Amino acid sequence: MKYIILITISILFLGCGGNSSSSSFQSYLHNLFLSEYFWAEKTPKTVDYTKYSTPQAMIDDLRYTPSDRWSMVLTKEENDNFLNQKSGGFGFAYTSDDEKDKVVIYTRIDSPADNAGLKRGDVVLTINNEKATLARIQKASSNVGEISSFEIYRASSDENLQIDIVSQEYTFRVTKASTVSSEKNESVGYMLFDSFTATATTEIDQAFDFFKEQNIEKLIIDLRYNGGGSVVTASILLDKLIRDRDDEIQFKLEWNSDKQDKNQIGRFETDDNSIDLDTIIFLTTEGSASASEMVINSLKPYLGDRVVTIGSKTHGKPVGMEGRTDGTYIYYLVNFVISNSDGFYDYFDGLEVTAGCEVEDDLTHQRGDGDEKMLKKALFYIDNNHC
Repeated sequence: MKYIILITISILFLGCGGNSSSSSFQSYLHNLFLSEYFWAEKTPKTVDYTKYSTPQAMIDDLRYTPSDRWSMVLTKEENDNFLNQKSGGFGFAYTSDDEKDKVVIYTRIDSPADNAGLKRGDVVLTINNEKATLARIQKASSNVGEISSFEIYRASSDENLQIDIVSQEYTFRVTKASTVSSEKNESVGYMLFDSFTATATTEIDQAFDFFKEQNIEKLIIDLRYNGGGSVVTASILLDKLIRDRDDEIQFKLEWNSDKQDKNQIGRFETDDNSIDLDTIIFLTTEGSASASEMVINSLKPYLGDRVVTIGSKTHGKPVGMEGRTDGTYIYYLVNFVISNSDGFYDYFDGLEVTAGCEVEDDLTHQRGDGDEKMLKKALFYIDNNHC
């Protein structure tokens, strides 16, 4: 199933660059590929700059394929909006195949769509009295300040509804924390986590304050649409998931052979709301990428089989980027691989789910609903130690 996923980028750092005009981006970008790109030795020394009128076209030509699927360029505004959890439009993701119904995959928390009552699983039939197509939804979403009328079919109540949504700039949340019950365990933590934004740390703190108050020993983290983000935010989440491992290695960021002085190591630091967890279950899909995968991979050397993944294989992005700006654009080229304390990072094909724990994404139930297939399988695992 194809998804239109709202956040698929994985930004880890933003560093400083020189100053140049947009007309000379070619030489600046080429130099980044020759010096700081992880596969710098694969970059041609001579490039015809006249071929490229946009930075992304040049990046697409120079990046090392098939390994690099991610190097990209953003405007300053796009970069700031992502890092600060700001966006514009309706704020929902949906299936992208125009030959089939448009089914809502999720709504961003506190987005216009979420506040208007649009729900996961809703089938979008029409928009402004015309058949819902990818082009029409995208066009309406870009008309900031305008109201669009959606006719949707909601299977849970077997009815057609009209929902009006205003396309607008908005801030959104990425975390929800609650408890769920299995047959044998009354209080299991459930954390919906949609993105490792730089501003998500307060939300993470609040979630683990709640889990600590509830004496959670088993935690389910829903990363199925979490495409990554800040490595600092990921490190803070890791601190919450293990206690009393202070100064031990979480992960290593390893640059190319000419930039070894930029290598970094993340280390555990116990916080007041860090929890000693018996079991951590991650719900994953191919939309779970980068920082999401880094957290799972970083926990494996310490918790082993107590780290469980349920759903489907992850995206496969064991690399990260340190942004560089020329004053006009922000360039995110792959700069380093991200390994765990054992040195493992070779999951370009994705992290496999725990044996027997493959489950399809269930759009007929809301995330957090105990009858939703992934969460139901996770609760079964908690009671039975297998899927």
